[in-house]
Amino acid sequence: MLTRRNFIQLSLGASAALAFPTIGSAASPDWRAQALNRDRNLSLIRPDSKEKATLCYWTQRGGWNVEGYRQACWLLRDVKYSAAVNMDTGLLDTLFIMQMWLATYGQKHDIHVLSGYRTPHHNSTLEGAAKNSMHLYGRASDIYMPGVSPVLLANMGKMLGLGGVGLYAKRGFIHVDKGSVRSWSS
Repeated sequence: MLTRRNFIQLSLGASAALAFPTIGSAASPDWRAQALNRDRNLSLIRPDSKEKATLCYWTQRGGWNVEGYRQACWLLRDVKYSAAVNMDTGLLDTLFIMQMWLATYGQKHDIHVLSGYRTPHHNSTLEGAAKNSMHLYGRASDIYMPGVSPVLLANMGKMLGLGGVGLYAKRGFIHVDKGSVRSWSS
């Protein structure tokens, strides 16, 4: 029997192939560039600081939108120590593609950011945090989207092949980063 969850997972894969015809073609790896050839908007929420923003960090006509990029960097800051850095633009693109992909098929969800940049001190106080975490360099984020399975989000991240993807299913979130392509679960 096809459950709603399985239907959505299958639909996303098929929909991606329709939206970006070269997605399944090893000969055409630039489907990600096709996805990015538009204004890049993000809807982000920081539950711990109760902040929300819908921002445009890149426009098709003008390129980088400095104000939108700064907003994204601020929302992805280390909230505990109120420290922000210039976040990796490829990380923003990864978040954008994930959010846009779902929205294209009627699944509009804000990205809830649990963690973005972390100060070295903050990172050192977290149990299980990698000593050389991508969070230290503004190259990682821990996220979830209410109503979207973390397993589905992790699978999307892996399919994008743009960096590391960690699944923390029991805790209800995923980690995405711009390090080497790899995946894990906990």
